[in-house]
Amino acid sequence: MRSILFVLIALCGFQGWAQVQFNASASKEKLGINERVRIDFQMNKDGDNFTPPDFDGFRVVGGPNQSVNNIYANGKKTYSKTFSYFLSPMSRGKFTIKQATVEIDGELYKTLPLTIEVTAAVDVPKDGNNAEYVASENVHLVAEVSKRNPYLNEAIAVTYKLYVSEDVSVTRAWREIDIPKYADFWSQVKENRQRRVFEGKFKGRNYRYVILKTAVLYPQKTGELNIEPLVLDVPVEVLSNKRDFFGRRLTTTVNQTVAAGNLTIDVKPLPEEGKPANFTGAVGDFKFNISASRNQVDANESLEIRVQAEGDGNLKLFNLPELTLPSTLEVYDPKREENIKTNSSGMSGSVATVYTVVPQFKGTYPVQPLRFSYFDLATETYKTITSDGTVITVENGPVSTDSTADDNTATAGGGTKKHHSNRRSVQLYQTKIFLTTHCITDFFQVCTLLVADGRTSIVDPDLYYCWEETQRTFGRCRRSTQA
Repeated sequence: MRSILFVLIALCGFQGWAQVQFNASASKEKLGINERVRIDFQMNKDGDNFTPPDFDGFRVVGGPNQSVNNIYANGKKTYSKTFSYFLSPMSRGKFTIKQATVEIDGELYKTLPLTIEVTAAVDVPKDGNNAEYVASENVHLVAEVSKRNPYLNEAIAVTYKLYVSEDVSVTRAWREIDIPKYADFWSQVKENRQRRVFEGKFKGRNYRYVILKTAVLYPQKTGELNIEPLVLDVPVEVLSNKRDFFGRRLTTTVNQTVAAGNLTIDVKPLPEEGKPANFTGAVGDFKFNISASRNQVDANESLEIRVQAEGDGNLKLFNLPELTLPSTLEVYDPKREENIKTNSSGMSGSVATVYTVVPQFKGTYPVQPLRFSYFDLATETYKTITSDGTVITVENGPVSTDSTADDNTATAGGGTKKHHSNRRSVQLYQTKIFLTTHCITDFFQVCTLLVADGRTSIVDPDLYYCWEETQRTFGRCRRSTQA
């Protein structure tokens, strides 16, 4: 009796376990690298938290597509739910589709692994009734390159076009599977949002095409550079030989993988012959100038000096020459300004370095001309432009007594204020600041300060100047050089 009861319990348990099925299947176990395989994960009872495997060695070009079937036959209900993936192999070899998982009635179920062998490319059967073959023959992705042998830092454009013949149609959005990285190029990609449809020829046949995007590239290395292909998954509607009740031909939708193909660009180096010493990498056609926002100011008023190059070329990829100014002008960190547009022919616009300058003393300050060199693509030679100089006139303000002030120059690029190297001028400058800040009106206090700073003569010219400056500033000092 106990044995019979044990058998009944075991059979009931086995039947309960057998009711749930979760399986994986492949449309083919062996395929060429130019083919695709469909993987189905099917369960006979609805579940939660379905998790597919990683599909190592394959690229998912379609799916997941989900389908549910409920069939009633002879009073019995049959249920199935399927998740389908379309895979494209990435290389040859044997690959394992690992386990998928799903939760059904609180239990975790797993599929068995599948082994797929990928061989070399195979000939696709030229079957006009095969929807995949028809799609492959009528949808093409093309990458057009404006120039395959540019100079270093010369702009090239790669335009991506999707060609669709009149025998098929694309009514749904395609999906990018693989996007080029443009290694060794400065790049800017301009997406075409309008998607205007053009009429054109492809391999002698009439096609419709859209421009998907244009990549503007500036090569940063010489030699042969590779541009990876753009790969799309395109849903293509193909007419079949089947007809509906009214005699109209039915359509079949297949997912077609199209690639633009690898591109090789052979980049020429810039010539060494005739290269100027001040060349910093500008390639194109440019104008160059120096300008000041104001040429007449008073002491302690700011102005801007602008060093600018404008034209067509690699505007973002070179440095402008640095401006040098007399050390009696206070110069702050320069800022770079860019006004650049990028189209299919490359960059155009202007780039400038702007220096903020604050004069400290009355006087005339010349701004020396600068030289700017670039490689002219039209003549394939180097050209040098010498800008005009300009003059900054400080009309009102203290007069510098440092005879060497206008002879000392300082590079503005450092962005720090450059004081005079003459010790007496430093003392004088510090004395003026002290006078202005603390409002010293007694000339004896001025004398005491200067003597403490190392001045021994009461009639020192600097002392007289400080006294005059004090009088002009506050108007309350007595004019007496003998005080």
